[in-house]
Amino acid sequence: MTDAPIPNSPDPAAGRVTQLLTHLQRVTQDLAAVRQQGEVCDIVLRDVLDALWGLGGAVLLVQDGHLYVAARCGQTDDSVWQAGDLSGRRPSPDALRRDTPLFFRASGDLTAAYPDLETRTGGVAAVASAVLPMVEAGHPLGVIVLDFQEPHDFTSDERHFLQTLASHCALALDRARLSSDLEQQVQDRTAEVQDRTAELEAFVRFTEMADSETDVLILAQRAVDVLSVLFPGCTSAYYALEDGQWRVKVYTSDLEAQPELLASIKAGMPLDTPVFAQPMQTGEAVFVDGWDPEKEHFAHTEEYQSVATFPLMVDGTIQAMFALGIKDTPRWSAHHQAVFRSVGRSLRLALERTETARKLEAQNAELRARTQALEGFAALTHELGLTSDPGVLIGRAIALVRSLLPPGYAAFWQISGGRWRATAQLGDVGNPELQAAIDAGFPVGQLPTLDLPYQTREPLFQDHYDPTRDVAPELVEHVSTVATLPVVVNGEVVGIFNAPLFGLRPWSAADQAVLKTTVHSLGLALERAEQARQLTAQRDLLQASNEELEAFTYSVSHDLRTPVRHIISFGDLLRRSLPGPLDEKAERYLGIIRTAADTLNTLIDGMLDVSRASRQLLKAERVELDRVFSAVRHEVGVALPQRQIDWQVGALPTVTGDAGLLRRVVLALVDNAVKYTRDRERARIEVWAEDRGQSWAVLVRDNGVGFNPNYVDKLFTMFQRLHRQEDFEGAAVSLANARRIMARHGGTMTAEGEPGVGATFGFILPKAPV
Repeated sequence: MTDAPIPNSPDPAAGRVTQLLTHLQRVTQDLAAVRQQGEVCDIVLRDVLDALWGLGGAVLLVQDGHLYVAARCGQTDDSVWQAGDLSGRRPSPDALRRDTPLFFRASGDLTAAYPDLETRTGGVAAVASAVLPMVEAGHPLGVIVLDFQEPHDFTSDERHFLQTLASHCALALDRARLSSDLEQQVQDRTAEVQDRTAELEAFVRFTEMADSETDVLILAQRAVDVLSVLFPGCTSAYYALEDGQWRVKVYTSDLEAQPELLASIKAGMPLDTPVFAQPMQTGEAVFVDGWDPEKEHFAHTEEYQSVATFPLMVDGTIQAMFALGIKDTPRWSAHHQAVFRSVGRSLRLALERTETARKLEAQNAELRARTQALEGFAALTHELGLTSDPGVLIGRAIALVRSLLPPGYAAFWQISGGRWRATAQLGDVGNPELQAAIDAGFPVGQLPTLDLPYQTREPLFQDHYDPTRDVAPELVEHVSTVATLPVVVNGEVVGIFNAPLFGLRPWSAADQAVLKTTVHSLGLALERAEQARQLTAQRDLLQASNEELEAFTYSVSHDLRTPVRHIISFGDLLRRSLPGPLDEKAERYLGIIRTAADTLNTLIDGMLDVSRASRQLLKAERVELDRVFSAVRHEVGVALPQRQIDWQVGALPTVTGDAGLLRRVVLALVDNAVKYTRDRERARIEVWAEDRGQSWAVLVRDNGVGFNPNYVDKLFTMFQRLHRQEDFEGAAVSLANARRIMARHGGTMTAEGEPGVGATFGFILPKAPV
């Protein structure tokens, strides 16, 4: 069944963009609040299936080089979301390896691309599918697989929505993983410390001193102090690996009395020095009895009789060395070895704890930044959906970015008069002369930082900004890091989003994702605002045109009444004034005049009916369609008692609308079916309704003369006919009027037919909200 076109209806693309922005707002808000992997998967599947009306979906995550199904929702196609390794040729591994989403829009596209999947399909076969990779900081996390029961053309807005959603899902999953890893690390370290409690009891003083300290050198100094107490008169030192040498960083005060030795170890000891090389190889403490400076290649150490070194590892890598020299004991006893090892282990634990704390703080800072970015982006998405003022939209996007970045400023640049001009700015630029230059604008083509993103349509992230590359470098010497991103609206770059920072800050993947998503969302919002403005202007123009047309139609219809009455009246007077019976030709002429006048009267009535229906206020009420059809059918029976019609009327729904106007629609459908079946010896007219989810379809089928489907668009246009006036009377306005009434109710008219077979006319009316 072919739907007739709906004039003056709003652009569905704008509504679709708004829907996607709304879904994206909700999912980002939800993701910002969860910390568990399962919750992340459930939220993403629920929202994306709701947004795109999918049949089902699944989330597959990477673990130990394999994909496994972490979550499912609805009915899914086994061929797409099969678990397995990452080396096979299947949609999920391919999407991850390429870091590119795969879209299969229609039945057969998937099996055409992956023929081997045909023998492995075990679930409900999907017609269309999408496979979305989730990659964070270059690490594959998994894929989101979506299945659709009907062919699905993935629009650019839907594709960007899906990619943005996958990016947010990757961020949330990575955050959940980091949170879980951190908890596990804390648990592991706690267990290790508990296991070693007995061994560390002898060094309570050192542990208490080191318990709250995070500075590595201070910890080393405290370990040196403890050894000085445990081994009176010893020399201990802490070495760090720098530039391929071991350099002393902390040492006991007695070395001040040995200037040559102190100068030597400060200058750096070679890596192949035996007392350092051996623990580097074994990772274990080394104890040297009967110390020989020449043999050990360690000058100025003649007064020492025994030496020990303990390698200090952090994350499995030896980063420092702890050394102890004893002057009065030639051999290491088992007890002294145990004491030294215990101190070394205590220092190692302290260093590991310090490093873990540092990493925890860094990871927590990253988590806080990502959470703040998600929350800020959720708020921005909400705000972008509430306003259509371009200046407000740009200002809010700039404010979000500035809230997430360290000191600097942000600006939105546009080309005007051959110059780059900042049409929006937030933050002090740090130089009055630079502000003056910004206010004056920069020549286009002389500012690569802005020109390149404009020309390439790609973001430009500069971790180390070179001020000499742009015009007037002396104005921006204090700027260290810059990001510039093009803002695209309707396929054209309308401006450049610019974020300079005063301190060095490499743009992380998370930073780039936030900036790209924010700028893309800004572009969508600006595009939506422009579409809304155009729609408003078109609506106002159309409303004015309709008002003028209705006034013209009403005026013309009334003005035509008088000449039509004159034609009829004077025609009758002329007939009566002529003498005797009229000849056949005169009778035919007068008959044509009267028929033409009657036809014109019918057309005027039709125009007035359309005008009244267009101007009449809608009165929303419950309308029982079975009663309306019954009343109209009764009227037909009274008006045409001689007609033989087989009526087959099914159950009809109760709908919401204007009862009087809906009755006109029903009357038009029934009259149309009765008129075009009058040549049939026995007419058959069927009436039924179909529940189509969000709407009701009410259809009337007849076995009449039908029509050529190539001209279906003319059926609902005023005064357009598909049959001769001599064969079927009428003004050809009832169906056009029915279409206008349906349009006012938010519905559509439908028609399909074949010549000599019959036709089916009907209307589709949206259901009222529950």
